[in-house]
Amino acid sequence: MMKLLQENALSIYRSKGVMCFKDQGDVKFIFQGVHEQINFGPSSVLWQPDEKRVNKMVFIGRNLNREELEGGFRKCLVSEIEAAAAVAK
Repeated sequence: MMKLLQENALSIYRSKGVMCFKDQGDVKFIFQGVHEQINFGPSSVLWQPDEKRVNKMVFIGRNLNREELEGGFRKCLVSEIEAAAAVAK
């Protein structure tokens, strides 16, 4: 993700999001940035037991290639089957 944001630093004005990572338990990760200045880390609020775990990102900028952005991030996703197997371990 950092590579993508650095490569598009002049085109991305603002970015922010919330993410759920495999093998990180109930830790919710958040990021926000302005151009290449990005803050990323664990949230002070954990995922709640009844809360749907999502990865949601918002980019505000110019000449952004939506398909390229989505495709790159989708390659990082873990399938529900993989996620269930990881939880069962």
